[in-house]
Amino acid sequence: MPKIHPETKALIIKRLETRSTAEVADTFNVSQRQVQRLRKRFEETGDVFDKPRSGRPCKTTARQDRLLVRKSKASPFSTAAELYQAWSPQVPVSTRIVCRILSQNGLHGRISAQKPAINKRQLKKRVAFAKAHSLLKGWTLEKWQKVDFSDESSIELHHSRRKYCKRPTGARMDPRFNQKTVKFGGGKIMVWGYIQYGGVRNICRVEGNINSLKYQEVLATSYIPNHKRGQILQQDGAPSHTSLSTSKFLKAKKIKVLQDWPAQSPDMNIIEHVWGRMKEEAWKTKPKNLDELWEACKTAFFAIPDDFINKLYESLSNRMDAVLQAHGSHTRY
Repeated sequence: MPKIHPETKALIIKRLETRSTAEVADTFNVSQRQVQRLRKRFEETGDVFDKPRSGRPCKTTARQDRLLVRKSKASPFSTAAELYQAWSPQVPVSTRIVCRILSQNGLHGRISAQKPAINKRQLKKRVAFAKAHSLLKGWTLEKWQKVDFSDESSIELHHSRRKYCKRPTGARMDPRFNQKTVKFGGGKIMVWGYIQYGGVRNICRVEGNINSLKYQEVLATSYIPNHKRGQILQQDGAPSHTSLSTSKFLKAKKIKVLQDWPAQSPDMNIIEHVWGRMKEEAWKTKPKNLDELWEACKTAFFAIPDDFINKLYESLSNRMDAVLQAHGSHTRY
């Protein structure tokens, strides 16, 4: 028996004042029995709307639900099926109910963030660096502006990150909705670059692995010609950056380096955001080979607005505070 819309119920009651039950049923294409029930309910209660229902009773008890929540908190990466096996309620339920119970208790399924592993020694170094370079220690925006942030980055020709698509049911294997993958990403290129407050920047392609001699060549051709007196070079603790020969090279060239940069700290190096934006724009051009990928990366790198880089510099004080608040652990940056 089809359900009658509330507005239609009100019209039926009004029409019953002048029409018979059969006539009203024909007019609104409902059964006479439904019209009679509406009239009886209206005469008894003065209302024709449905009352709130309790719904289907829960299969599990509140105690069982709390047990499931505890198990999920103890093992946040477990699937619904794995949690059900460990939970073992007296009444069998589906994994969908497991997900619903967890969702009602604030535990929603989400894609976990990928962050580098940090040990205790690295946590202490991150805290020490953030304290030494906080706003309280005089590291204002004006002082950060003297730091040139640099890093290497590798870019695959065909990235394999997850993509969402809208497709009809049962069409998962339709080629139109498949994300094509290539072994080893179809090849990749290595680049080195640096950024400076105000928009000054440079990028170069590096062939092969970067050792100390190759890193010094990169600095000699892509950084030193634009280096200004008083600027400080930020670099991570890679062996090619901290080797004895590189240290002597930088000293000979009178380039000051930002000391004690902590390992596993991409959230503190603002050039990482530049790499991310550059890759997104380069992949949009759909390069067919590594040379086209390099040209796309170079174009995208220099097309990034100066204001975008300046805002990254302005966030450095907040980044140091975030590291301190997280006691050296991961931050949202």
